[in-house]
Amino acid sequence: MLSNRVRFWSIGFVVVSIAAAAAWSIRQYRIKWAAIPMPEPTATVGEEMPPAKLGELLQKKGKVREAQTFVEAAAQIHLAKVQPGVYKLPASADPRQLARIFAQAPDLVKVTFPEGWTAHQMADRLAAEHFSGADAFRRLTYPAGKTVSPWEGRLFPDTYLLPPQAGASEIIQTLHQHFAKISQTLPKPFPQIAPGKVLSLAQLTTLASIVERETAVPGERALIAGVLLNRLRKGMRLQCDATVQYARELAAAKDRLANGHKSRLLHADLWIDSPYNTYRHGGLPPGPICNPGAASLQAAARPRASNYLFYVWSPKLRHHLFAVTYAQHLHNVRLVRGQ
Repeated sequence: MLSNRVRFWSIGFVVVSIAAAAAWSIRQYRIKWAAIPMPEPTATVGEEMPPAKLGELLQKKGKVREAQTFVEAAAQIHLAKVQPGVYKLPASADPRQLARIFAQAPDLVKVTFPEGWTAHQMADRLAAEHFSGADAFRRLTYPAGKTVSPWEGRLFPDTYLLPPQAGASEIIQTLHQHFAKISQTLPKPFPQIAPGKVLSLAQLTTLASIVERETAVPGERALIAGVLLNRLRKGMRLQCDATVQYARELAAAKDRLANGHKSRLLHADLWIDSPYNTYRHGGLPPGPICNPGAASLQAAARPRASNYLFYVWSPKLRHHLFAVTYAQHLHNVRLVRGQ
């Protein structure tokens, strides 16, 4: 009888233990997959990444309890890569819900337009980021039959968060509104281009665009703006290589040239037939040659006074050499060629 009682209690203990273990496992499973409050309304994915890496980031941010659970949820829907961008999150979500959210296109995409880019380059970036309005953006910024772009120079280069389904007009207005805000902060009055004639905002933007593309040295911007104004005031042609490069880029975009921008211009390149070519035409070009940043706009608004009329780039010194007379300029050119 005693042995039967022992056996009975042993079996009972085992049954209870199994039941307890099963209940604990079920509870843990439910906890593992349960929804939790989202500490933030959005999640930003900085670069394309696998679910494993994103799971670690979500765990650190308190958006999942365990990174591995998110990885399992992603595997269940065959999510292999998560695209960069900003994703909107619900008030609470479980790992499976999050996986489905990150399997979709992001609500906002981070897009950077560097200073000095043309609208053509901006359109290329939008296309690379799969924006639906990329082609329309190019058509609106360079209308067929128009020599001068109505938007070049007025689309402020910066980093933006844009919805990938945004239309071309919406993107243009976003960039232009930023330009408008920046232009309102520029010091006034603007410089004079001739006695009693102050630069308009459109002219100043064109000047700033040339400065942007003529030098990458921050400390030279205001000085080069001053040199260009000195030449304009004396009736000299600007003769800026950057305007020739832009003319070539426009011609290439219209399939009139096989290649647009060149790493080194030849003498024959300087005579390309274009209203933007400041070797052939006096005064400022008919419009900006790129979209200048705040520093170049500021330099054009407050140029550095000097007597310089010429400059040449020194690859060895990594800055320009400036000259007052043409003889001094030729001397600098020989120095550069001898480096």
